[in-house]
Amino acid sequence: MGLRPLVACLPARLPTGRQEFATPHFSIHVATHAEPPQMVIRTLRALLDQDWPPERYEIIVMDNNTADPALWKPVESYCAAHPGRITFLHRMCVRGAKAGALNIALEHTRADATHVVTVDADYVVNRDFLRRASEALHRTGADYVQFPQSYVATATTAPGVDAELEEYFRTNAAVADDAEAVLLTGTLCVISKQALIAVGGWSGATTTEDAELGVRLRQAGFAGRFINQIVGKGLLPLSLRDLEKQRYRWCSGNVQTLLRHSWTILTPAGNFNLHKRLVILSQLTAWFSLAFVPCALLTVWLLAGQEHTPAATLAAGAIVLSLCDLTIRVALRGLHDRLTFSVVLRALACRIALAPQSAKATFDALTGCRLKFVVTDKSGDKAQATGSLPACHLMIFVTAVILLIGVQPTQPLILAALLALLLPLPAALLTDQSLRAYRAAVAPPLTEVSA
Repeated sequence: MGLRPLVACLPARLPTGRQEFATPHFSIHVATHAEPPQMVIRTLRALLDQDWPPERYEIIVMDNNTADPALWKPVESYCAAHPGRITFLHRMCVRGAKAGALNIALEHTRADATHVVTVDADYVVNRDFLRRASEALHRTGADYVQFPQSYVATATTAPGVDAELEEYFRTNAAVADDAEAVLLTGTLCVISKQALIAVGGWSGATTTEDAELGVRLRQAGFAGRFINQIVGKGLLPLSLRDLEKQRYRWCSGNVQTLLRHSWTILTPAGNFNLHKRLVILSQLTAWFSLAFVPCALLTVWLLAGQEHTPAATLAAGAIVLSLCDLTIRVALRGLHDRLTFSVVLRALACRIALAPQSAKATFDALTGCRLKFVVTDKSGDKAQATGSLPACHLMIFVTAVILLIGVQPTQPLILAALLALLLPLPAALLTDQSLRAYRAAVAPPLTEVSA
């Protein structure tokens, strides 16, 4: 909590950029796994329609570990209809999840490519995407640039969820750009092929291979910038459960990355000054939460009749501070961006609804639990089969009610902590309602038959 305002107060130190620049040749890598074929084809159509010379870019589709031919064969057929423009690869038994797939694509990148571009299978990029990428590389002189993630059809159906996800780019990524300490966030990143090869390519050691690569690129002395321009839009997770899985992966993967590179990030052994260390740490802990342990300890202490012990007070204080932290971050960003009260409230509800997963992800990563890369469902089929009442949130709610009624604590701080534990359930229901409306809005494009 103290780190974020400290980082925000540090002065910007923007680089001047390099003078020499050659027109880039792009190799666009689209990694897929069990994706709806019509969605992938829509992504490829947008990539083929770039206002960039066709001879200056290629597209590589790397489908990994998709067992059902009905999911990858239509994509293969579409790619075959564009020889020389798209290369389609299908591999089974690929290790390292998305990182492994991207490394295979890197091996098949043509020799004259200067930059690798990653685009998620659900992202439809603007026609000027590659031109803007070239301009950004020229203007900044950076070895890699990261564009923000953005989502279709959120203005009327899920503005709060969109605002909650956007907070990272509007706050953490923007501050990181000022310090020239930007980490990658996956899709819509453009990386010098020379730099990517120099640091050993992608790594499947963490579930956020993008952030982990960003740390290695910065440690090796390569410069990165955040370009705050919307150049493409993808799909939100189509259910609360999928949104939770996504947040769990982001949070746990970043904690893994922090632990893996703690020696270089936190000690003078790394090639970073203090400003960059703090900014990198701030990015990796954007969804960090240590509330799991205080919640468990407070429950145990109250059930044991130890309400007036320092331990119970400390645990309650940690829970209240966690709620204050996420509330202030979302509210301040909403005020800065002049969002309506309704949107800010829904964004706050989304952040609170995801807090249990952030807490669990942090705990699992810190305790060394084996983490698995989970692909976010984009078909909507699994979302319709999930229940509307999240079990984890219900358990927290019921526990808080039992403690309030059974123990009847009198300390204001403990009362505030228990009331805070009541919030995730209604917040989850509100967020789930938004995602249901969103799923209904984007369903036709997902189910349409490709020509």
